[in-house]
Amino acid sequence: MSHQSQTARTGRPGGTWDAPPRVRAGQGLLVVLGLLSLIPAAVATGLRTFPPTDALPALLASFVPYGLVFWLPAALFLTIAAVRARRSRAFARVSLLLLALVTIVGLLASAAWEVPAFIPNGGATSTESVTVVSLNVRHGGADPEATAAGTVSADVVMFVEATPDWVQSLPESFGHEFPHAVGAPLQYDNGSVIFSRYPITSSEALPASSFQQWSAIVDTPQLGPLRMVSVHPCNPYCGPGLWTAEHTELRNWLERQDDLATVVAGDFNAVDDHGPMRTLYAEGWRSAADLAGAGFIRTYPANRRIPPLIGIDHVLLNSKLTATSFETFNVPGTDHLGVRAVIAGSG
Repeated sequence: MSHQSQTARTGRPGGTWDAPPRVRAGQGLLVVLGLLSLIPAAVATGLRTFPPTDALPALLASFVPYGLVFWLPAALFLTIAAVRARRSRAFARVSLLLLALVTIVGLLASAAWEVPAFIPNGGATSTESVTVVSLNVRHGGADPEATAAGTVSADVVMFVEATPDWVQSLPESFGHEFPHAVGAPLQYDNGSVIFSRYPITSSEALPASSFQQWSAIVDTPQLGPLRMVSVHPCNPYCGPGLWTAEHTELRNWLERQDDLATVVAGDFNAVDDHGPMRTLYAEGWRSAADLAGAGFIRTYPANRRIPPLIGIDHVLLNSKLTATSFETFNVPGTDHLGVRAVIAGSG
């Protein structure tokens, strides 16, 4: 058979009628890279869809926002591979097309979860503002002078993991700026402590937990009575079921309070995608960071060679309040960044 006849029968120079379609160069690499990116992306989405409750799965769920980083290359590589496979056999074409569609949907869903955090949505304010600061001082390891410098613009300051000796080591100027204080280190043990420029009219220890938590009602000139709650539920590794139990007890305590304007701040040992935080948001609590459009906030672990990776320090507000600004600040000696929120009455 002549070369010309063979070409006419196969439609490809040098081919035969039963020869398989040729794979384009680099196609296998695109598919492999796409699938390798798809695996962590799918895991992150699964952990967000079905929030874990304890230990290792909860630790993995701390990195759910990074799923977007993997959905993007997965969608790019597999979409390119699907386009390049348009002349391949049907099974390859359909398989790659379905994979490409899955990654595009995953990318859009992940973006829909993360992008709103960068868009301010707090609405109008109806009062003058109050600045709130919260910091985990790592069992009294935070540098006292740097701590005082980081709180200079605040009206109310809340510390967790504060010890009596550490409280006593704060500069004298800090005591002049914040003459009103309540909390565990001032009473009997370490835990939460609240300092205020304005009078504290009442205070209450929350139910006993791994770290003693505290609340106070502060009489502010800007907002009137303002309930401040300094919280620190334990982490997923503190004991079987304790992470979930202490978050549940915190929510139950909050539900028993009246509808006074309330700020709940501290080290929640949970990121926004964890079940306990999502339940708080479903019950009407709002993140000051999200209201201010502060974006992807990461607060832990701080003071390392790499930047903080996850955001477990939050400022939550009830519907009577909104936030106009949210930022973090560094204090040597602790493994958390401090958080600073400017809040006001909600319009």
